[in-house]
Amino acid sequence: MSSPEVVILRTPMTRSITLEVTHPQFEPGVIQGFRFFWAFYVDGFRSDQRCQACFKGQRVGDFSTTTARSGQPVVFDQMDRYRYVYVCGVGCGPKPNRGRQNFHWALQYHENSVIETMTYNGYRVTARNAIALAITALPDGWNGRDRETTRCKNFQFAVEHFGYPSR
Repeated sequence: MSSPEVVILRTPMTRSITLEVTHPQFEPGVIQGFRFFWAFYVDGFRSDQRCQACFKGQRVGDFSTTTARSGQPVVFDQMDRYRYVYVCGVGCGPKPNRGRQNFHWALQYHENSVIETMTYNGYRVTARNAIALAITALPDGWNGRDRETTRCKNFQFAVEHFGYPSR
């Protein structure tokens, strides 16, 4: 009599990126110094829009302006469904200063990779299982678009990684 065959069922691993925000001086909690701070799963582009509205996909509910916190890792667990996750912080204060305060980090899943960056005010942002993607500037007036649009990092990222439709 032979022994029964053992079958091991494995569930497919979910691709995920883990993001953690820390600060050497601020207590863990709501991220300070930003008017908005959010993450968005991105799988497409609306070329007639800019800012977050240009992205096709889904806002990450666990990491939006009201829920983004330091000292509390967040797992972007939809990377099997979405190509990218875009993390954005909009600085506060006078508009001319925001360009230096804004935070833009476009991430793509990459197993076992760990990357870090800093915000203007000293937050350390660490992503596990991710690589950062380039965001190339567009010249003012590019393709007949207004300056606000061509200077928008979200729009620039989308053009670079999804292409711009021809007329």
